[in-house]
Amino acid sequence: MHQDEIDTSELRVCLRLALDFITAHRIAHDGTYDVGKITTNRDTLEQRVLLALTETDFSAMPANWSWKQAAHEIAIRVALAMVENEKSRPQSS
Repeated sequence: MHQDEIDTSELRVCLRLALDFITAHRIAHDGTYDVGKITTNRDTLEQRVLLALTETDFSAMPANWSWKQAAHEIAIRVALAMVENEKSRPQSS
């Protein structure tokens, strides 16, 4: 699937829970709500999910397969990895 075949607004809905998770962790980790960092995290999450979807052969998927459900599940896994990476960094004071 090509990136231009994926509706960005629908993709962002699929990523919402994962982004909320990353944002909550950032607030708990360093006590900030930095819009720039949140935007960077959203962009990173979106790029990684899009990359995974573009590497997927949709014709090989079962009839009931949904790119939106796949995007949601991929986003959760990416968010977990991003949080684990963030946890390994020193906490700012």
